[in-house]
Amino acid sequence: MSKITFIGGGNMASCIFKGIIKTRPQKDEIIVSGPHLEKLEHFKQCGATITSDNVAATRASDVIFLGVKPQMLTTVLTELVAAGIDFKNKLTVSMAAGYMCNSIAKIIGSPCIIRIMPNTPSKLGLGVVGIYYAPETSAEDRALCKELLKGLGSIIETTDEEGINVIGCLGGSSPAFMYRFLEALIAETVARGFAERDARQMIQQMALGTASMCIANPDTPISQMREAVTSKGGTTIEGLKMMTEYHFEEMMSAVVKASMDRTREFERMFS
Repeated sequence: MSKITFIGGGNMASCIFKGIIKTRPQKDEIIVSGPHLEKLEHFKQCGATITSDNVAATRASDVIFLGVKPQMLTTVLTELVAAGIDFKNKLTVSMAAGYMCNSIAKIIGSPCIIRIMPNTPSKLGLGVVGIYYAPETSAEDRALCKELLKGLGSIIETTDEEGINVIGCLGGSSPAFMYRFLEALIAETVARGFAERDARQMIQQMALGTASMCIANPDTPISQMREAVTSKGGTTIEGLKMMTEYHFEEMMSAVVKASMDRTREFERMFS
């Protein structure tokens, strides 16, 4: 049994919480702390204790998940240390983008820190979860962290913090990019006479089927699967030509770069 506290009850905290109670039912004591108790009721309904007292919640637990925005993290950690919280015997797990382990350690006085980056499909157990372990974390703490996160989906470990930045962008932010792509396809389907509900059903099933084809054929290059849909002189190739004409790959490179640049801004801000 682990005593776990979530500081912040947002989407990512909710993903991890649901994963824990799914794979470790009734094995852990979990506290969720946030400023608005009414927004934490769904945690309470699933067996957690909820509170607005970050200090009491942190003091009561051995594993602390930091689920606040990076812009708020310095203030939250400083208040906890000022209240006398000793982090040396606690495992601190941060979800804050661009907030490096050294920056956290300077505030809390403990190097026992793990950075993680889940994405929202983790709610369904279909997520991607990046993990970076600070060198000082023990094998036991690393194993515990992976055990707590196993219900979220695929776990990808990285050996440096640049890796967790990349996972944060291409694993964490990219569902938003995919949603926008799907929105555009749905809009085109509606514009050509379909009801919104039917258009969404068709496009989301197409996305599910396409991703499932990739998973079912791991040894087949995705480019080869694309070519299998593309007949010379057919309709698909004309659409692909337009993607090339509009510099699709260059656009996606710029999209990823913008997200990565924002992460590096956070690193400079909080270093």
